[in-house]
Amino acid sequence: MARREFVGKTDAMEPPQHSHVDVVVVGAGIIGSSVAYQITRRSHLKVLMVDKAPGPATGSTGASVAISRCRYTVPEVVRLAYCSQLAYRSWDEFTGLSEPISDYRQMGALWIFDRTTDQLAAEYTRLHSNGVAVEILSASDVLDRWPELDLCVAPVDFEALDNHQCRQGESFLYEVEAGIADPAGANADLVAASEREGVDVRFGTGVTDIVSDRGHVVGVRLDTGDEVTCGLVVNAAGPWCNQINEKAGAQRRWTLTPTRVQLVFREWGDTDPHLPITFDGSTDGCYRIERSGKQILLVSPEIPRFMASTSDPDDFRTNPDRECVEATLAAFQHRAPGVRHVGTTTGTSGLYTINEQDSHPIVGPSEIPGLWLVNGFSGHGFKLAPGIGAMVARAITGTEAPFDPDIRDDLFAIDRTPLATSGGVFA
Repeated sequence: MARREFVGKTDAMEPPQHSHVDVVVVGAGIIGSSVAYQITRRSHLKVLMVDKAPGPATGSTGASVAISRCRYTVPEVVRLAYCSQLAYRSWDEFTGLSEPISDYRQMGALWIFDRTTDQLAAEYTRLHSNGVAVEILSASDVLDRWPELDLCVAPVDFEALDNHQCRQGESFLYEVEAGIADPAGANADLVAASEREGVDVRFGTGVTDIVSDRGHVVGVRLDTGDEVTCGLVVNAAGPWCNQINEKAGAQRRWTLTPTRVQLVFREWGDTDPHLPITFDGSTDGCYRIERSGKQILLVSPEIPRFMASTSDPDDFRTNPDRECVEATLAAFQHRAPGVRHVGTTTGTSGLYTINEQDSHPIVGPSEIPGLWLVNGFSGHGFKLAPGIGAMVARAITGTEAPFDPDIRDDLFAIDRTPLATSGGVFA
């Protein structure tokens, strides 16, 4: 696969430039690049996308668990996730690239949650009626497929692991078509597709100020000294979104908190089982085998001390804490006692921007004319990115395109009532 090069700042000093475009997208991760691509694939608007990072997937996108699944509390979000999954499953068609880097690996997703028969039936209906391929599996069905698993649904107290009393679940939800894509590859593909459609993409270029005129945002000032005027600025800056909003005096209603999430990788051998993506309600964690098949990725339990907030997204610990690694491995051993628990362990940390009110993003016009927000994805950005880009682009251009979701473009509006959620990364 040919290596893609990305344009950044040069060392040569050049006089400040003044230019005009229709739209400036701040942030070129999976969300920003999806927005830029979706605007230009359906319009002739002139788009500039800037990112202070040296290339794609160096922020939250690069630390994404990259799972595509559709079990959400709100039916419209189910459909949004499903249309995004269809895009990932048809990535060459969606991007128009003949040789995209990313592809889709269908693995299936098992939800080991404590649910009554009626609750499971309601979840099945919600997903199935919105197009998702889903099954209800009995405990014996699950163990016939994956005998290495333990189906305990009792909450695990990490302060008293030795006192845990297991209680086995009886039936479980299974998403047949859930899978994984390549987050860094998908981001690079969207950047390439955006450039093909005419987007001016500049990596290594930060925004130092938002330019306003009589209460309207009219452009951005870059750290090159250049000033770009525009009709619209789209803030897709991920964990840095609050900094951009503060420059414009925008978005004081929702609490969007950059939060460190820790991931553990453990060696996985050829003789280890082919487990499904597993969402673990007893530990609020999840697990999936890596694309190479040589590692399993374990998301740390969703408990406060393992999810510290940070006020500076440029300064956080990228290596996982030892205590978190040990608890994550213990949680996985609790879930999969039939797996040999040996091998090299590594890990990393990334930032999710958590919407503290309802775990859903803020998407659409801010209260400041000329500034749109695409912020606060709470760990769901990669899952929803193609559909979110479509919602923004459709609202801006008024034009439909293939793979668009059949939901209201103002579903995540800044002035909405908080949406229903099961909380946290499961939403």
